[in-house]
Amino acid sequence: MRDAASEQAMAQEHRVIIGDGVTAAAFVETAQLKAGDHLTVIGPNADGLGRGIAYAAETEETPWRYAYLLNSPADDIDPDFGGWLEDRWDALRDMMQGRSPNWVAAAQPLVDRGDIRGLNVPRAVYGDFLEERATSALEVHRANGVTVQFINAAADRLEQTSDGFSVHAGEQIVHATSVDVATGGPATQRIPGDDGPYSAPTLFGQEPRIAEHIRRGAEIWCIGTNATMLDTLRLCQSLIPEDQIRFVGCSPRGALPEPLVPQMPRRITLPQLAGPYETAEAFLEDVRQNIERAQATGDKMIELRAGFRSYFIEHGLKWFLPDMDEARKVPKTLRHWFRSGTRDTLEDFARLSLSGHTRIHRGAVQRIETEGDHAVVVTTNSKGQEERHAAGFVVNCSGSAMAFDPFTEDLLTKGWISRSTESGGIVVGSGCKASVPGLRYLSPATTEIGDEVMPMPLYDANLLRVWARRANES
Repeated sequence: MRDAASEQAMAQEHRVIIGDGVTAAAFVETAQLKAGDHLTVIGPNADGLGRGIAYAAETEETPWRYAYLLNSPADDIDPDFGGWLEDRWDALRDMMQGRSPNWVAAAQPLVDRGDIRGLNVPRAVYGDFLEERATSALEVHRANGVTVQFINAAADRLEQTSDGFSVHAGEQIVHATSVDVATGGPATQRIPGDDGPYSAPTLFGQEPRIAEHIRRGAEIWCIGTNATMLDTLRLCQSLIPEDQIRFVGCSPRGALPEPLVPQMPRRITLPQLAGPYETAEAFLEDVRQNIERAQATGDKMIELRAGFRSYFIEHGLKWFLPDMDEARKVPKTLRHWFRSGTRDTLEDFARLSLSGHTRIHRGAVQRIETEGDHAVVVTTNSKGQEERHAAGFVVNCSGSAMAFDPFTEDLLTKGWISRSTESGGIVVGSGCKASVPGLRYLSPATTEIGDEVMPMPLYDANLLRVWARRANES
């Protein structure tokens, strides 16, 4: 017979959370642990839990350290962040003085009207907020008698054991009774030739190399006209005077996202959808009519996006479209309709286009070639004809390819999670559960949870926290 001590040991849980970004922090915040349990966070920057890649802080001072901005105003991305920002505004303003581009000057009109919460804040600052909140959550766990440890390494693989799992991270092996996986979003779509002498497969992590070409006056071509393209423009602005910038954004539609411009007083669109609907077409038509009515009353993208996001959190897509096959047809269109970007950078792009320093090229990029001391971007136009464009340096800012990190790909190979045939995103069970007991998965790449299709991508921190909390309630 087991004695009382062994029974108590058996009852102790060792929860391992894999990842170091917003989702991992959300799992930490919502973890239901008791005295004697263990919590281990495994990730490349586990000590800076909450930041991940999206909100990371450069280890050393660089011109672009605070250049990248949030796509959304502070109180839209996270209501708690708005108040946090107001309390620290003076310190942030002083820190941003003298930096290029001049974020303080761009912020001043909103500050003058008392709308600090409406600012598009540097991402690294939001990372400070996320890390601070994660630290508070960890302190609560420790105060409740939970042992907390960090492993600053990428998890390599996960194996089942007789009493849980073994997590392999480099040379370390951690035994866990339960595991939450939050390894981040999908990878950027690769373009043939995007990793050549005059091209980079992504922006983030490649800045020092890209910066060399910006400083020497190269014309920078971005594949994609999305938020990452806008970040690349910010990188240029942080390095050279604006009158030296030569910048091109290229995409099949040749369209920029709509800026999120906050209005005072705050309001959100209040959708009025009927349903349930038999088809995705009927549902989307009703959504379109709601959008048009809201726009007729003065609502902009910020009100539309916030209103529909809140509406879908409350109601869920399955109520409107009980047929999951029909529901799966919806997110791609909604993502296009509610596409948005950083107000500051979009205004800069428009201003710089008037003087010829920025421009948009409409075309589908097929490949990137190298000729002498520059790149050549090969595109096809609307008629399917091939065109060639000389470019100083090319940055791949194209959208997601729904390809994943090796750890997630291994879970897919094992069949513990699956891939949507419609979106290519990750499919998990109710409560974010994988097909093996004790394992959960949540990331911006998750497109189906149980019988719910995600109507909008899970890139907002609030959405991720909602689903992490619901995972513990199921």
